Amino acid sequence: MKKTLLLLFIILLLIPLSPTAKVNLSTKTEVFSLLQEAFHVQVSLSVKTSTKEKINDLLNPYFSKNYQKLFWKENVFEEDGKFVTYGSDFALFYIPFFHYSDETKVIFTPEGIYVFEFFPATTDGPVGYENHFEGVLLKKFDDGWKVDEFLYNNIPASILEKANSNK
Repeated sequence: MKKTLLLLFIILLLIPLSPTAKVNLSTKTEVFSLLQEAFHVQVSLSVKTSTKEKINDLLNPYFSKNYQKLFWKENVFEEDGKFVTYGSDFALFYIPFFHYSDETKVIFTPEGIYVFEFFPATTDGPVGYENHFEGVLLKKFDDGWKVDEFLYNNIPASILEKANSNK
């Protein structure tokens, strides 16, 4: 019994109580990991209603305050004094459905990290769309790297050129 309690205590010490922002992002793999975690947090908000404080605690490690305001305005709804997101095929300010492959471009600049992908036109399913780019801009804040901008066909030409030259 003592060994079981000791093992449980050690495991609990190894699991962080809350996620923390990534202080250093220097590889594509690290960037992908951060974005996948951020996306899972966003999706988890549709599972059950939560308090405003709980949702902010979940979003804070991954998203800047400005981005969180946009996400709240577009996607979070109040239900019986608590808050929830609803599923959608085209919800703004969610991390895009990246392939997390060579198709997903990661460009490091002094301003931040641009992550984007080209999505070809589709007419399948309930939502159709034309050819477009989707992405996010990560910026470094005092407490780490966070998603700060949603990019939809507004990726600077210099960043697109740099991505094409890195092929």
